[in-house]
Amino acid sequence: MKAHVAMHNGAPTLFLNGVPTFASMQWLSAFIEPDGTLPNEGAIREFGKAGVHLYALGVGSEWCGPRPGNSDHFDFSMVEPYLRGILRADPDALFHLRIYLETGPWWNDLYPEECEVGSDGKRLNMSYASTVWQADVKEYLRRYVEHLKAIGLYDRVIAYQVCPGVCGEWVKNMTSMEPITGDYSEPMRRSFRRWLRQTYRDDVAALQAAWMDTAVTFETAEVPSDEEQHHTTHFHFRDPVKERKVIDYYRALADLVADTLIDFCRTIKDLTHGDALAGAFFGYLLDQAWNDCFFGGENDGGYSTIQRSGHLGLRKVLAAPEVDFLVSPYGYAFRGLGGDGLSMLPSESVRLHGKLYIYEEDSRLHNLFDPDGRNYAFEHAAAIHQRCMGNTLTHGFAIWWFADWPAGTYESHPKTEPSPFNPWLARFQRLGEFSLHLDRTPQAEVAVLIDDESFFYETLRNNFNLAGIFYQRVQGLPRFGAPHDVYLLQDLIEGRLRPYRLYIFLNAWRLDHNRRAALKRELRRDGRTAVWIYGAGYLEDGPSLDHMTDLTGFHFGKGDNPWGVLMHITNFTHPITREVSQEVFWGTNSPLGPLFHLEDQDATVLGQVVYSLGRCKPGMAVKEFPDWTSVYVAAPNVPAPVLRGIARSAGVHLYSDAGDVLHATPELLSVHTVAGGTRTFRLPKRAEAVYDLYHDREIARDVQEFQVELPPASSALYYTGNARKLTTYWKTHR
Repeated sequence: MKAHVAMHNGAPTLFLNGVPTFASMQWLSAFIEPDGTLPNEGAIREFGKAGVHLYALGVGSEWCGPRPGNSDHFDFSMVEPYLRGILRADPDALFHLRIYLETGPWWNDLYPEECEVGSDGKRLNMSYASTVWQADVKEYLRRYVEHLKAIGLYDRVIAYQVCPGVCGEWVKNMTSMEPITGDYSEPMRRSFRRWLRQTYRDDVAALQAAWMDTAVTFETAEVPSDEEQHHTTHFHFRDPVKERKVIDYYRALADLVADTLIDFCRTIKDLTHGDALAGAFFGYLLDQAWNDCFFGGENDGGYSTIQRSGHLGLRKVLAAPEVDFLVSPYGYAFRGLGGDGLSMLPSESVRLHGKLYIYEEDSRLHNLFDPDGRNYAFEHAAAIHQRCMGNTLTHGFAIWWFADWPAGTYESHPKTEPSPFNPWLARFQRLGEFSLHLDRTPQAEVAVLIDDESFFYETLRNNFNLAGIFYQRVQGLPRFGAPHDVYLLQDLIEGRLRPYRLYIFLNAWRLDHNRRAALKRELRRDGRTAVWIYGAGYLEDGPSLDHMTDLTGFHFGKGDNPWGVLMHITNFTHPITREVSQEVFWGTNSPLGPLFHLEDQDATVLGQVVYSLGRCKPGMAVKEFPDWTSVYVAAPNVPAPVLRGIARSAGVHLYSDAGDVLHATPELLSVHTVAGGTRTFRLPKRAEAVYDLYHDREIARDVQEFQVELPPASSALYYTGNARKLTTYWKTHR
């Protein structure tokens, strides 16, 4: 079997032997028992019957180190029994191998100098910079492929996923998710120094000027201390002049992780002659305000994982032809009824660069973490799975389902209720196959921009990121009544994006002269509207309100007493705010600094920001220019009613104003609701057929607007397109 990824009807798609395939998989976690028992055999049989024949399975225990009588690092003796067991349950099975590469105690004891060292002095697992580990991984991959060929199962493996870090996600638990910093090992020190030589072109004077340190050399430069990493000299921001050492280290870490990931994928592509896919968990830029405390740890929960995880190397990974796919669980911020179900990655940048995105639908896994087995109410489970499937189809994703742990839970709840998932599996598979015949290009007129560059220039504390990114994307963005696409800011700066009516900039703090000029050229034309939040444009060579003015077109004042900021509307006569209730407030309790407000007589002020001493300053305004419109908001987590008003003013087509979670393509509309009730949906163009794909019923014919009654706590998926496609590819094949 040969696998590759190519664009098909507007989305990156898995091709098997040249045939476009909906990449739906079961994620298997229960390994084969020593006696040959396969605990998840029943789940495999059910998935096979439903037409799902792709299985993502964890491997890595084969990298087990020297054992008595055998000095080899590897033991592949259980590979064939495991894979043959799956094939007995589903003879059509194909495999996606999740290859865990974090080192165990035996490796750490064998190579202590190759291990990461934390700021507390403790030796951990391998350093990402260890060339010994990198060489061992590539040898392991080589031996794995050779073994698969030897047992006659090589052609059954369509994908290899390289998985170091906690849970295989390229995140170091101790030194990125906890207050402890790193990496103070000798391999990292050498790697950082090589990076500095290359970056500063072997010019020690340039290094000394950048670091403001006349004593530092390429031979003496050190990884920033714990204190340096945790401290910022300008409130929320790292001053580009004063804190270049820490900024450089985080850049070096991002490059190291990206280069290592790409090198492992290149190894796989070489070993398989390009006939199998290679990829990784990576690029969680929208989600990593979380930390160990979020997952149940006992440390201070006020810090962020993002800068220390290495995931800021996403831009480099997206550009690498060796990488075919990226994976993440869907966002952790809000998973229950009413949650958004969005990707952790800037998903449209993944699409734009031709990578397949695999959406990990692990709702059941997180459900089982709850002591009662109920992280969400059992009766809401079907709506949650349907919401996630709707999100998958309207974004052109692949998907894998977590449904086998503990073995049998795909069939029933751990207590007594029948499964809310299993009856839907075959329909989900048919819907995925149907979607391959549809136009899957993005329908959105709203682009949301996340800036990887700006993360290097902010504190480790998640004072802004928690409210302004983590919660902004699950509270306001999915509910204002129109779909939105999420990109890396750099893709807009480089002119890669199609035109949008509205651009929302979540964290555009740091733009050097060239990026700033390019962004203004892209944005200031064709009547486009930009929304700027908090300190947009504040940093160039140093911090300045003039930089903000240059980017946004507004004039600003600031306060230097860090505090939580609160926004409210004061002008209800403008089209943006006319339908917003005076009860709407938003912002964050986390202290931000500096605090920004507007001092612009030419701007139309819409609201006030409230900060230290209860001071009320102009904090939201709109300003119209000949070729574009600028909107500024001083506080993060802009709510859906305000976003809806901005979108309406920008000319964005709104499907609904009911506040439901909503996604759409030219031919699909996905809706997830808590309240339910009568809904009127307005389509951007007339549809020959409107059809309820979850319940097989026709809703309307030849309409541009239709009305339905949504049950409370439900999800819906509507086909809104050509009647012939519906008849040919759904009704005759379902």
